[in-house]
Amino acid sequence: MNPTTNSTPEQLALERALRAAEDAKHGSYDKRTEHIDSEGRGVFINRLIREDSPYLLQHAHNPVNWYAWGDEAFATAREQDKPIFLSIGYSTCHWCHVMEVESFDNPDVAAVLNEHFISIKMDREQYPDVDEAYMTGVQIMTGHGGWPMSNLLLPSGEPFFGATYFPAQQFIAILNQVVVAWRDKREELETSAQQVQKAIEKILGDREQVSALDAGLFESTVDMLLQREDKERGGLAGAPKFPQEPLLLLLLEAAREGSTGALGFVDRALEAMARGGIYDQVAGGFARYSVDEEWLVPHFEKMLYNQSQLGAAYLEAYQLTRKPFFLRVLTQTLDYVLRDMQRPEGGFYSATDADSEGEEGVFFTWSLDELKAALNAEDYAFVCEVYGPTLLGNFEGSNILFLERPPRENDYARLDRILAELYSQREQRIHPLRDDKLIVAWSGAMASTLARAGYALNNANWLDAAHRAVQIMLAQNVGSDGSVRRIALNGTVSINGQLEDYANLAEALIALADTQPRDAMPALLTTARKVVSKMLEAFWDEASQGFFLGPAEQIGPRLTRSKSASDGATLSPVATALRCLHLLAERHEIAADAQTNHEDTDPAIDYGDFLRRGLLAVSGQLNEHPLSHASLLRLHAEIEQPPRGRQVLLDGGRAKLAVLGEVGAQSVESRVSRVVEIELQLAQGWHVSIDPAASASLPLAISVQEAGWAVESIAYPDASGGQLQGAQRIHLVLRPDAPELSQEPTTESSTERAAEDPREPIDQTLRLEFGVQLCSESECLLLCSCSLLV
Repeated sequence: MNPTTNSTPEQLALERALRAAEDAKHGSYDKRTEHIDSEGRGVFINRLIREDSPYLLQHAHNPVNWYAWGDEAFATAREQDKPIFLSIGYSTCHWCHVMEVESFDNPDVAAVLNEHFISIKMDREQYPDVDEAYMTGVQIMTGHGGWPMSNLLLPSGEPFFGATYFPAQQFIAILNQVVVAWRDKREELETSAQQVQKAIEKILGDREQVSALDAGLFESTVDMLLQREDKERGGLAGAPKFPQEPLLLLLLEAAREGSTGALGFVDRALEAMARGGIYDQVAGGFARYSVDEEWLVPHFEKMLYNQSQLGAAYLEAYQLTRKPFFLRVLTQTLDYVLRDMQRPEGGFYSATDADSEGEEGVFFTWSLDELKAALNAEDYAFVCEVYGPTLLGNFEGSNILFLERPPRENDYARLDRILAELYSQREQRIHPLRDDKLIVAWSGAMASTLARAGYALNNANWLDAAHRAVQIMLAQNVGSDGSVRRIALNGTVSINGQLEDYANLAEALIALADTQPRDAMPALLTTARKVVSKMLEAFWDEASQGFFLGPAEQIGPRLTRSKSASDGATLSPVATALRCLHLLAERHEIAADAQTNHEDTDPAIDYGDFLRRGLLAVSGQLNEHPLSHASLLRLHAEIEQPPRGRQVLLDGGRAKLAVLGEVGAQSVESRVSRVVEIELQLAQGWHVSIDPAASASLPLAISVQEAGWAVESIAYPDASGGQLQGAQRIHLVLRPDAPELSQEPTTESSTERAAEDPREPIDQTLRLEFGVQLCSESECLLLCSCSLLV
């Protein structure tokens, strides 16, 4: 808005109100415009100055008369009978910035938009359900999608044209064509909009016919992925290259079931990514994708969701392969998040930008002179050997650091010292923009990864960060009834929570509960149940079954209320919600403990029933498009297999088995045996037999799945009466290439059995198979099977 002598009283009043908002926000945001007066005020100002979104504030001083997404813009369009231009993006999107500078800060473009259109700017991270609907429309009309997303709509909200980025002159030409068509061919535009709307509804609203899951679907989908691998460079063939975390996690599930092909795919992809420029070699953390086939040149924005999802993938890959390089990348990535993306009060910022000083990647790249200035001669030579920078560079005359091969383990200490020097030097540069808003879904996913990694690797800092993140979200984003507000920024919360916010927060609560002793789990699980109860109330479709993605109440028009269960840039919210139901069903007896202790008075929910109905509702989608529903397929596999991992819960949580770690090793006859400590926690009133002569129940059975290994001995510290009760530590000696030996229990500790000077344990992942039958004074339950990774 730029007042003139012809301005109406209403326009002048709006100008005064917007200027007051500008003054109130002075210094709290960057004025990204060329149009600044001598006093530092924006020459132009629009309604976006009222918003908190960093992305919207980037456009608050464009000459375009922007509206935020909401009812006001659509009412104005109907009143003035104008088409709507809807632009959707996010704060750290490189091409969004390009179009901002070229078009939206361009008075010539603004003149056309302001005269003939009502213009809306929307932050996709605030309203992912709205973004999904319009992105689906763009993909229908053009065959591809991306951001910035450019849509032309009827005043009622239906799109009749959609695309992505346009250079300024091409954009003006398209707008002028629409002006003519709006005047002369309105009916054709309305017909086109109706057709696109019906297609969006068909894709997102209608469901495939409910059917049983196709036999062999998991195996055939894995085979499809293996056929599409770029074996030379890692990942899927082609460019641009995205990490494709849902597919990697699916393949890791197949690897746990014994697929060497799947494990090879993941191993090659994760190593290639971590060696490439998509990975920040100096500070850790991953960019969103690379533009080339080599994983070398990224758009340099870093999204929190990539760090959480890739963190989970590297954790699982390390547990399966024991590769030190994967552990190193995992550690660097999670430490990067804690150092550079963690809010002081807890929780996490959402993203950092690709651009600084007006250029993409300048913060992250290095010239030879910059490296020489930062390091001594010996360290400079070492960096040149390891990362291969050149005088000409590999990105616009500068160097993106990358690894030709993983460094040797004995170089890690030296390399870390050098990288600390480079990080310190880089910190003196002008930083890219950081989007400071907390998104519950993303912070929840990050907390889950930190909790699981912290527990598995005994890292107290990661566990503490997960706990603080969950606590701050519960304090500021969750109401007393369990309702969730999606965004927190500058001390305020806003936007009704989406399904992904509820599901990811509940999953984080469950992940944190699993890090606690069994007796301490009910408090966190009670809170998870409260969030899930509200999730079912707000998003469950009782009429047609399954989950909606967006809330029932939403501002602005709604093209459809999506029930798509596919994965996108983040894991499917539907799959995560269903997984929460599965996890809570597995832990229902712990919830019963909470009710017994009067900690939870909510009515019981049959999570298993909701899970069955929810899986059936999306079965048609999964059968029809398994590759785009990898998270759902992984959940099916998880449910069908016996419990497994570093810890498992049995019989509704009456028993908890967990790997505490390796506590020693011993060398006998040139073989190195591994000494492993397992904890078994049992609910009050239940026991497990270990002496078949003393009980009619089945005794605890332990074996090693991998060929060439056997359980040499089992030691129970306290096995009075041939039964285990309460919390017990079990020490196992696992021997390679040994015949099966007696597993009769002893009371000798593992430290007493270990050699005085043991060798390092053999670095191989083993699966311990357990058969557990729980008994009380009055009944014995069915035998449960599970496996633990050690």
